[in-house]
Amino acid sequence: MTTPRNPYGDEPSASSGLPPHLDPRGTARRDAKGPPPRGTNAYRQAARGGPAEVPEPTAPARGPKPRRTKGQRFARILSWVALTTAVVVLLAAGGLYVAFNHYNGQIDRIAIPGISGHAKPKAAPRNAENILLVGSDSRAGSNGVGTQGAGATFVTGQRSDTVILVHLFGTSEKAELVSFPRDSYVEIPAYTNPKTGRVTAAHHDKLNSAFSEGGPALLIATIENFSNIRVDHFLQVDFTGFKGMVNKLGGVDVCLTKAAQDHYSGIDLSAGNHHISGDVALAFVRQRHGLALGDIDRIARQQQFIGSLVHKVLSAGTLLDPFKLNGFLDVATTSLQADKGLSGNDIKNLALRLRNFSSGGVSFTTVPITDSNGNRGGASVVLLDDAKAADMFGALRDDRAPGTPVAPPKGGATTTRTVPLVVAPANIRVSVFNGAGVQGMGRKAASDLTAVGFSVVGIPTNRGTGASQTTIFYGATRADSARTLQAALPGSVLQADSSLGGTLQVVVGTGYQTAQKVTVTTAQPNAAPPVGTTTATAPLKTAQDNPCTR
Repeated sequence: MTTPRNPYGDEPSASSGLPPHLDPRGTARRDAKGPPPRGTNAYRQAARGGPAEVPEPTAPARGPKPRRTKGQRFARILSWVALTTAVVVLLAAGGLYVAFNHYNGQIDRIAIPGISGHAKPKAAPRNAENILLVGSDSRAGSNGVGTQGAGATFVTGQRSDTVILVHLFGTSEKAELVSFPRDSYVEIPAYTNPKTGRVTAAHHDKLNSAFSEGGPALLIATIENFSNIRVDHFLQVDFTGFKGMVNKLGGVDVCLTKAAQDHYSGIDLSAGNHHISGDVALAFVRQRHGLALGDIDRIARQQQFIGSLVHKVLSAGTLLDPFKLNGFLDVATTSLQADKGLSGNDIKNLALRLRNFSSGGVSFTTVPITDSNGNRGGASVVLLDDAKAADMFGALRDDRAPGTPVAPPKGGATTTRTVPLVVAPANIRVSVFNGAGVQGMGRKAASDLTAVGFSVVGIPTNRGTGASQTTIFYGATRADSARTLQAALPGSVLQADSSLGGTLQVVVGTGYQTAQKVTVTTAQPNAAPPVGTTTATAPLKTAQDNPCTR
């Protein structure tokens, strides 16, 4: 007998002739699905012998998910933290490596040959470094109309508008920037022009002529010759690079005690506070005409500007803004020329040193001078104070920062590098202004200064409100007097003002407390040197000082 065909595709049951899932005695298939309902497409397809579209069996219901213990949850969190940290570290390391190679590759390296017959001084102790920073007015390319050279190593026509020796102290996170007046009358060593072969004997001339005639090599040799300080590296930036860096930072804050107008530099600013960038910033640091002491006053402007720039670069607003910082570094590295001896490893080590710097650790000063308007051979020059300059250079050669103890000689006492106070308070005339907006603050300061021996002139008046820091304004010939007054007013800051004569001005801030007695090393009976001269070492200022606090 033929077994009937099962339209559902199941094997027949040997005991009943029914499909297993319909066999009431079977147990193996009781969980199987029954046939599709009659009248459906699935039923008709199964009846024709095709496979039935049977739904997937429903997954058995699960019980409640077991709870992880606190230890298990903590271990899981730690694993994610470790994984995330590892990824971030790897990405950061790779990103820094790529970024470093990118920026390092953008710096233009130039060959700076040695000057025949010139012996370099010995290296600074304790891994201190000296970098000569030059701002060049070469107008080649995008720097301006016309040509004064291409800014290469030996090019006739370029001028060193700014010459600064940057000393990085070896035992502290500090730097001192020493400005050299471009018209300083110095001895320029003998040299041979590599293009013409012409030999020029040693002679006296303006410092700027060394750079113009012999480029970085001769400028370095000249500074090393009269300072006996070894220059380890050379950096040069031009007009375009300067403007680009300032623009990428979004400009910087400066202030003027009187209006500045000069058609040579193009500056046109009113007295007071300004936020400047681009061509205006360039005009601010380049103006020389119309200033009482010319290049000396320009140096004061440059130090104010660089201090504001350094403060902004080292601030959290820049360091924590990758777009601003990357833009600044991109322009800075493409605008720099450096000596070929400045390797990528040197730059990396320099960056590691600078990462711990603060604006308060970056100070500014100027080589001491005796006459800002001297005459040599019919030319106007700046005459240096050889004795005071020797003291400054000696301290830098020994890597001694102002106020830091010096290792005593055998049997001697420990000394400290200090700038002596040489003008007695009785010889210093002071006008007092209340800048705090606190009634009676100006009168109190005037009374306190009188009590410690200063000659207070006039009646204290108001000058603005809300100033927090006390500021001392002084004329270019009164730097020594300003130093004595600053010692008497703890927490005060100095601000050069070429418009002032023999009287200093004190603008009292809310932080003022009292005036204290000072000790003068060598009191000068006459604190009024001839107009246009000074015997002072310019007071140290830092990038943290706010020149616009009034």
